[in-house]
Amino acid sequence: MLQPPPPPPASDAIGFISMGTITLMIAITFAMHASAVFFNSRMVKEYKGIHTAVWAAGSLAFSFVILLVGQMNAITGTLSNALTITGHVLIYVAICQFTGKPFNRYLVYGLAPLGYAGLIVLIFLPPGLPLITVAQFVGFPLDIASAYILFRADTTRYKLGARLTALPLLVYGLITIVRFITGFVARQQVLPGATASNIFDILSFYILSYLWIAGFILMISQRLQSDLHDLAMNDALTRVRNRRAMQNMLDFEMQRVQKEIKDFSVILLDVDHFKRVNDTYGHDVGDLVLQWMAQTLQSAVRVQDIVSRWGGEEFLVLLPDTNLEEAMETAERLRTLVEQTPVADSPVPLKITFSGGVANSKTHRDVNLLCKVADQALYIAKQTRNRIVSEREIKE
Repeated sequence: MLQPPPPPPASDAIGFISMGTITLMIAITFAMHASAVFFNSRMVKEYKGIHTAVWAAGSLAFSFVILLVGQMNAITGTLSNALTITGHVLIYVAICQFTGKPFNRYLVYGLAPLGYAGLIVLIFLPPGLPLITVAQFVGFPLDIASAYILFRADTTRYKLGARLTALPLLVYGLITIVRFITGFVARQQVLPGATASNIFDILSFYILSYLWIAGFILMISQRLQSDLHDLAMNDALTRVRNRRAMQNMLDFEMQRVQKEIKDFSVILLDVDHFKRVNDTYGHDVGDLVLQWMAQTLQSAVRVQDIVSRWGGEEFLVLLPDTNLEEAMETAERLRTLVEQTPVADSPVPLKITFSGGVANSKTHRDVNLLCKVADQALYIAKQTRNRIVSEREIKE
């Protein structure tokens, strides 16, 4: 008589999905995440939060490694969930550091230790509430808080990366709270094993982890690109446009002129007796004067006008759609304003004047020639100082 075949061995798989395989994939994923962020941290050392993100990914990777190599018991479960809590805390801290926002002390110093204490207490209690429930209780508010910071922070320079980081954290935070509630309603679904709920949770964690770390790396890349562009276009000291950027803008305005659009003017100005300021009060005060001059000019011109540091103590102001007479009026108004306003935040009472030369594109259809004429007018103004000279005076 044929004997019935023996029952198949117990498995931790549902269909073709193996919990062990998925756990291994997640551990490898987080290890790769940690490596990727680590390499970014070596290239961009001045941004805060990157090293913390490395530790966050590493902590989550080790939490899954423990599940793979250790026997599933209260000790390994507690250690794995403790590392999971640590990973969520570090993600939150990393995002706060990167965006420059202060972290909530109650979440870091209150909720996280409470989670660690809860894991330890459950070791000595009869089997009941799964350990993962404690990690979910702590991880949910941290993930939501991380997403909230990224959505509300001033992330103009890395908006796409911030959104790509925030969305998966928000989604997983919502999944976590559903899982937390499931632990009380249908406890068998969150017990260790290949239940449908566990499969869904670990798969969603696997997919969303890719997205949040990709978003974080994209934030680094976008911020770096923005900062490099800022360095290329703006003067490091005065924070107005530098000579290179202004040269490009002058070329653009000249192209507009050649299309029969209204002419533009430039004011080339030089701070009077600037060397005396440096020699008398030191270069720190000299730098302060240049910063104050740039801010004063920028605040007094129109929205469409552009102030740039042309070199040393020279500034060039671009006045689009402005004829020579209007430019002279603007230059004289700026000269009077600077003369009558003391230098702000100066350690000593200090008043500054400047000399300026004004030129217009109507009679000078070449940028280099236009700037040369403005420089010639400035040279005449410097003979007496605290004066504005028009290009017309060069011809006289």
